[in-house]
Amino acid sequence: MVKIWSELPGARSREVLADVATAAWVFFWGSLALGLYSFLIGFVEAGRLVRGGGESLQAAGLRLGDTLGGMPLIGAGMSDAVRGGFEGAGAPIVAAGGEIETFVALVAVVLALVLLAVPLVPWLTRYVPWRLERLRRVRAAHRAIRRAPAGVRETATPTEIERLLAGRAIHRLEWATLLEFTPDPIGDWQAGRFDRLARAEYEQAGLRSAG
Repeated sequence: MVKIWSELPGARSREVLADVATAAWVFFWGSLALGLYSFLIGFVEAGRLVRGGGESLQAAGLRLGDTLGGMPLIGAGMSDAVRGGFEGAGAPIVAAGGEIETFVALVAVVLALVLLAVPLVPWLTRYVPWRLERLRRVRAAHRAIRRAPAGVRETATPTEIERLLAGRAIHRLEWATLLEFTPDPIGDWQAGRFDRLARAEYEQAGLRSAG
């Protein structure tokens, strides 16, 4: 079974609460950013209308040129002149419409990303490293302590495992942390009372003690 949360109720509750709060926070601001983008991108239609007007003007010039092209003598020259004139008049309008579309789309994307980044970046820069560290710690401890190779597990007695964990605790954990589990960490170690020290190591890793 893949470990996602700590086994201890308090630690697990904090992790689940942080996960749910983060998901809700991301969903909330993501929805707002999507709504803002959808609202702003609607103004692209203005650019399309402008561009469409220019294209319509050019199309009208083509139709008029085709009509004039049927006239005798001057038809061909007039047709070319009309087509060129309408083409030249419509080109700036088409270009302006395309620029409006591009500008509006760019503004929509940038503002939506800014709306996402301002609340999410500070939150995620704190949450993600903390959550990954918790996940790494509990998975590593679970693999090392609970899923040891069968040969090692068969030859090691519960007392030996407790002694190893107690030794890790007394050499690694802060004294303030050890005192939360036993009033006399050094005395417990010297007397061979390993259970409380081992429990400190279990709980610091996010696991329930074997006892």
